[in-house]
Amino acid sequence: MLSRTPSLLFAAFGLLFFSACTGSGDYPVHSHVEGTFSVRAEIDSTGNHAGFRVSVLGQRDGDVDTLGTAVSTTDGSFSFDVHAPEPGIYPISVERGGAELALGEFVAVDGDSVRVTGTFPLGARRLRIVSTENAAWTAYRNAKAQHNHSMAELIGAGGYTAEMMERIITQTSSILWNIQTTYSATIGGNLAKAESVIMMEGWNDSLVVARYVEIDPSNESVVEVARAARRSVARLEGGQAALDLLSRLLEAAPDNKKAGLMAEMVVAHADSNASAEAVEVASELRRLYPESPWADWAVRATYDLENLQPGMDAPAFALVEREGRDITSSNLAGNFIILEFFDPLEPIYQREMAARNNLADKLPPQLFQYVSVSVEPDEAINEALFEEVDQPGFFVFSEEGMEQQIVKDFNVHVIPTRFLIDPDGRIVAKYTGPAIDDLESDLIIIINSFNQLAEQLSRQP
Repeated sequence: MLSRTPSLLFAAFGLLFFSACTGSGDYPVHSHVEGTFSVRAEIDSTGNHAGFRVSVLGQRDGDVDTLGTAVSTTDGSFSFDVHAPEPGIYPISVERGGAELALGEFVAVDGDSVRVTGTFPLGARRLRIVSTENAAWTAYRNAKAQHNHSMAELIGAGGYTAEMMERIITQTSSILWNIQTTYSATIGGNLAKAESVIMMEGWNDSLVVARYVEIDPSNESVVEVARAARRSVARLEGGQAALDLLSRLLEAAPDNKKAGLMAEMVVAHADSNASAEAVEVASELRRLYPESPWADWAVRATYDLENLQPGMDAPAFALVEREGRDITSSNLAGNFIILEFFDPLEPIYQREMAARNNLADKLPPQLFQYVSVSVEPDEAINEALFEEVDQPGFFVFSEEGMEQQIVKDFNVHVIPTRFLIDPDGRIVAKYTGPAIDDLESDLIIIINSFNQLAEQLSRQP
């Protein structure tokens, strides 16, 4: 399907870019690629390995943009240059005779030399993409995949404890930290370094505080690191110390990160129950960046401060789910509700779908209800979700898309967005963007608490 529908290729991969976009037609990132492809002798004994087309792809104005391509010669060799608009992760595809044979991830950075090889059919193997940058990215992705697998096993096994969960998180954090030591100054290494700090927040706050100072202010994830460090410092030293930390980071950060750090200050004030100060900083953010998306964010943040904070009553809703059943906030009362707003083709949701399904499938139904509201108005796209995969939970589709009343009531502007609502209808937490791990961690804590309570009650005479 990816070869027939180019836009889905980018939805599936969720291209990651690590610098500000350059102007249209400006391609300052140049990488050189060479390699060989071959066919297994039992498939084709002629020794003719010509006709493999390998392409690195980008996206511009909604269209697929070929950043570099070549066709293999009889001996299977090829070489070409990749010209990319910015450093980042791009799809690399291999096809022959109109059939797509492989799809992988290619790290493009200026001046890099990359070797790509493969013997077809690949079977369960992947394209071999060799360079320091690509090795760092592979190490990062492998560490994340193993972490997700371990967390899923923990949920499925039952009988887990907070200590078991902490052990997995600590182990992954250590692996990620070591990646940046081995592959310093790489995209994968920098991302791993930041994430190794972020994921320890709440588990080892002292380690977060010790390590966050080693994150360069130019790191693409510096705002997320600041968020984790701010929360850790708040727990260890109080809210004022956390605000002081953000002030120092704001002064040191590059211009393209200052607005994000100001937004984090809004959240920091809100977390300290200083709503007036939070609204004041949001107003300043609007003043300094009047024509930017941050001005819109500040407007939405003000709405959230007044209507959607943890502990506040969640907006009531009445929906009709995919199979015709009525789903209302009142008839779901008494359960924790995960209310999810998503787009089936959104890259983050695509990447998180397996983890989302695994999580929803394993939640005890006597405690949790998972309600997913699509903001995609096309019914055919929504229904395609169910063609090959069982999707647990209730699904709500609407032709109104982002104009649905529930979308407006919950002030949804980032997809995916998830709310956790307690059995009394109060908001527990909000998760935006790639935050399925955070939701999973909170749910494990809730389930563990209920299990401990049930065990205590069972022991009473």
